[in-house]
Amino acid sequence: MSLEGSMQAKAPAGTGDAVPVVEAVRFEHLETLAAMLLQAEAFVLELAGEPVGELGGLVQRAEKMPPGVVLKGEVGLWAATPVACDGQTVGILVLQSPETRPEPDEGQCAIILQLAKVAGDLVAGMQAQRASAEQARMLDMVEDMSGVGWWHMDLQKGSARCSRRVGEIHGLPSGQGDYSLRAGVHHYHPSDRAELEAALDAAMVTGEGYNLRLRLNHPDGQQRTVMSHSQGMRDAAGTLHGLFGVFRDVTEQEAVVAKLRRNEARYRLLAENVSDVITRVKMDGSSKYISPAIQSMLGWTLEEMSGQSTDYVYREDRHKVLKAIQQAVKTGKPTRLEHRAVHRDGRILWVECTFKAIRDDNGEVDDVVVVIRDDTQRKLLEGEVIEAKERAEKAAEAKTEFLANMSHELRTPLTSVIGYSGLLKNSPGLTPTQRLYGDRIAASSEALLMVINDILDYSKLEADAVELENAPFDLRQRITDTAGIIESQCAAKGLGLKVDLDKRLPEILSGDASRLRQVLLNFLSNAVKFTASGSVGVKVFGAETADGRYRLRVEVSDTGIGLSQEKGELIFGRFTQADASTTRVYGGTGLGLAISRRLIELMDGQIGYESEAGEGATFWFEVPLDFDFALPVSVAVDTVPDMGVQGRILMVDDAEANRELVKIILGTLGLEVETACNGVEAVAAVRRRDFDLVLMDVHMPQMDGLAATREIRQQVREKHLPILALTANVGGDQVQKCLDAGMDGHLPKPIQVADLAQTLKKWLQAE
Repeated sequence: MSLEGSMQAKAPAGTGDAVPVVEAVRFEHLETLAAMLLQAEAFVLELAGEPVGELGGLVQRAEKMPPGVVLKGEVGLWAATPVACDGQTVGILVLQSPETRPEPDEGQCAIILQLAKVAGDLVAGMQAQRASAEQARMLDMVEDMSGVGWWHMDLQKGSARCSRRVGEIHGLPSGQGDYSLRAGVHHYHPSDRAELEAALDAAMVTGEGYNLRLRLNHPDGQQRTVMSHSQGMRDAAGTLHGLFGVFRDVTEQEAVVAKLRRNEARYRLLAENVSDVITRVKMDGSSKYISPAIQSMLGWTLEEMSGQSTDYVYREDRHKVLKAIQQAVKTGKPTRLEHRAVHRDGRILWVECTFKAIRDDNGEVDDVVVVIRDDTQRKLLEGEVIEAKERAEKAAEAKTEFLANMSHELRTPLTSVIGYSGLLKNSPGLTPTQRLYGDRIAASSEALLMVINDILDYSKLEADAVELENAPFDLRQRITDTAGIIESQCAAKGLGLKVDLDKRLPEILSGDASRLRQVLLNFLSNAVKFTASGSVGVKVFGAETADGRYRLRVEVSDTGIGLSQEKGELIFGRFTQADASTTRVYGGTGLGLAISRRLIELMDGQIGYESEAGEGATFWFEVPLDFDFALPVSVAVDTVPDMGVQGRILMVDDAEANRELVKIILGTLGLEVETACNGVEAVAAVRRRDFDLVLMDVHMPQMDGLAATREIRQQVREKHLPILALTANVGGDQVQKCLDAGMDGHLPKPIQVADLAQTLKKWLQAE
């Protein structure tokens, strides 16, 4: 059996891959002696683990034998004996013969034992070399990981050795491990050479080490920074016999440190020159750093301040600050907080703080950076803004109240003027002169009403208080009726009036018909006003849009004075006309076109004009409207309906003229009317007898209409008594107040007979 063929033994199943348990080692000197003295082949089985199998049994038996015993004739061996080193078995000397031969005799056994001693010495030397190589390998690993190279100088031999890393640091060719330290000095900056030579001379004499920072001129042209340390080596007797030293390239490390220092300098420069305070707070609330701006903010110097940052927070806000710090730590996101701080002189300041948690390399929060900004001025401005806003709101309320009162005070007498002038015009037996006077009164009162409406409409538009309706209406009828309003004015001036309606116009559309009528009437009134001769025309057409709506275009043309392009840019502004002189010649407030533009824009439409001075003008607007196919045409017609109903009406108004006017109007409609001059009388009247409907003014002495309505609602519970506001208060919020008080509807003053009759018929039929 060949032992060399079985030296690679397998480990037991389940313990992993095969592992070498013995290694055959051949020594040339040992082989020569065995061949010469014993005519045998010799090698050593070096133990490298726990042997198994036949070889394991051989090793175990050899280990148990006394020293010097030779095993004979085992498993094809000629002879074998343990090899010891320092009293410990390290292997087996194996002797093999190419042919069968007798067991070794006594003399041969003695030679074998001598060869075993030689083998022990050889194995010991081999193991020492291995240990030295392993130590060198570990030193290389240490150098690679630490970046430190070592050198050794033998003072007795006058030689020096250096590690691979030293060569790499100095840029020496690979493999050059020996060099003269004296010769190596020329690698360094001229200013550092003398210092290095002096340190070496002193170390070789005294054995005292040195620690130097040197500038190395690297072969690649760069100047690098090297730290060099050395120490003397002495024997047991204290005699200096050598020097040991290390080199370490710190170029990159110093660059990083320099960069950090520059960044820190910039950070400190920034922190110490901004008005915001920058501080770093530990988790216990103490400050690690605080910028000098704290003195200008709170009046304290750094030396005077305590280490606890919350000492300068207003007492009632301290829990907010601690909570903000905790939130910044928990979420990892910046946390913002406004709180109060205490100045050195006792003043309370407002500050805005931003908290940001800073984590170390392990992800743990080291501290919290806080940026503090003086927010006192902003808070004061904020308070002023709030106060100004409140003043503006109060002013707006006062304006609204003033407009409401003005509307009431103007509309109340105007109701009588318009109402009685209408009755006067319809009275029989008037002379032509009397009828002319009646017409003039009616026209003037209508003009005054238009001015009042313009002012109120523009006020509502400025406050964005206008709400558009979306209801079906008869387009052709609305255009015709609106044009009919100015027909008499055109006739009086000898102007022609032409209405051109496209045959393809839809009969019924949905939108805010009253606002469209208002814009069209404004165009028509202006056309008549500024046209001395010729004609006024209305052209209406449109087309269906891609989104299924109808885009209506209305044009009003005249042959009047026209206007230039420069003047035309002003006409849609408030309180402006094309020429200041027209205010005196033609009259008007200058609000009509401004209101028209705002209304059309609210409808998502467009408005414009085409004109030249002296050539007349064409004003137009376009608005998108919805189709409506369900409404009968007759519903949109404005006529004074035939009442066809009877009823007892209670008219409540503090103005005697208005009470008489309404009583006359309702009397002509066949209705029975009883009057009351304030809310107290109204409540008493309802308690005294039954009424079918109540027309209630709002502003009245003793008890106003809102209080009277609430009182009546408390008294009359067995049936619903319709109560309609008949008032000069026409604002949207005022109408809502009427509804909130329990009223069922609203009719504005001055009274439009047709609207009044139609509304009364609706409620009386319902009852």
